[in-house]
Amino acid sequence: MRILIPTNEYPPHIFGGIGTFCYALSNALAAAGVHVTVVAGCPPGEIRKNARNSETPSSNLEVIRVPRTTMLPPSHLWYQLMNLSTLRDMASDFDVVHGQDPSAFPLISFCKTSHASPPWVVTLHSGAPFSELHSLMDSAKAGQLSFREFIAYVAGYPLWDSSIRAHVKHADRLVAVSKSLMEEIRTDYSVGRTPFTCIHTGIEIDKLESLAKRTKRVPQDSGSDNLRLFVAGRFYWRKGILHLLRSIAYLVNQLRFDRFRLEIFGRGPLESTIRRDISLLNLSNYVVMRGFAPYEEVMASLVSSNVVCFPSLYEACPLGMVESMALGKPVATFDRPFSRELLGIGPESKLPKTIEEYAKKLHSLCKSEDSRNTLGQRLKERARKEFDIKIIADKYSRLYRDMI
Repeated sequence: MRILIPTNEYPPHIFGGIGTFCYALSNALAAAGVHVTVVAGCPPGEIRKNARNSETPSSNLEVIRVPRTTMLPPSHLWYQLMNLSTLRDMASDFDVVHGQDPSAFPLISFCKTSHASPPWVVTLHSGAPFSELHSLMDSAKAGQLSFREFIAYVAGYPLWDSSIRAHVKHADRLVAVSKSLMEEIRTDYSVGRTPFTCIHTGIEIDKLESLAKRTKRVPQDSGSDNLRLFVAGRFYWRKGILHLLRSIAYLVNQLRFDRFRLEIFGRGPLESTIRRDISLLNLSNYVVMRGFAPYEEVMASLVSSNVVCFPSLYEACPLGMVESMALGKPVATFDRPFSRELLGIGPESKLPKTIEEYAKKLHSLCKSEDSRNTLGQRLKERARKEFDIKIIADKYSRLYRDMI
């Protein structure tokens, strides 16, 4: 069985969570005996420097690099236009093409209608355009919208919307990385007779746990019993960092708890706003900005943390949250469809809906080591049962065989 995976993201040239997932999935499929070819973006200069555009990490895995620029959004469209003929011509040599998100392959209709093509399965990783646009408007009202985000999500909405519609129309199978995303797509688009299912994003849990064991924990400050809070992500409206800071201010000023330090990793268009709010809310003694740090440094902080903050306002199936669960970390989230689904929490359970409730959740976890350990252990067991990449790869293998 020969599978082609087109994606614009793949290590070591990686631009987001899709690349991390593709890497884990392709390796797991190859280890299970599936022949996989990944076609992935790479800065043109890197291709020239290395004097090659193909590598074979294992006997069943080949990675082909094609040029990828860093133009203004929508950068994925320029990537596809640069490499469309290559991808279209390659497709006919495989049993199944597994496209990664409309943003990674928006021109499926051209490949499916202009050339002999095998069956296509498309995994939808990102949110439905209408939901993203609605959340973005809330961000704009709060003055949290950057020019780049306006171009990508507002001006680029028609392109994104048409990409989804093309995938719904031309794909032989659709996969959403969460049930909540699948329901959004069903609500906003007429999926019709195209088979549609949910397969969560997966991570290499054994590798992650091994890495965590080798990672040196961040030493505790001398004479300090402060708890460590951790958050990482791109600084833009959807990640909810500004909401988190207001919860931290409530935790300090209203709940009178200050025995903690919050480490924030990341960069993005809201960085100056975040720094301003830290100053205005008098949080400089409680919050540390780490910027865009090496992976080893981020991992050391995560492994040493007592509570992982995940204040996102909207996600599909975020890898960072799944990785934190797999390491047995208690995760604090807002009440959102994605967080309920990933945490395995039913409607009878209460998750924080407001900034004040989120602060109270943090306070509860910080005050009780038993609560942290109980939640962390439950999430660790759930991650191994639901999100291990070997389980996810097996689901895709069965899907490929069914399509063939």
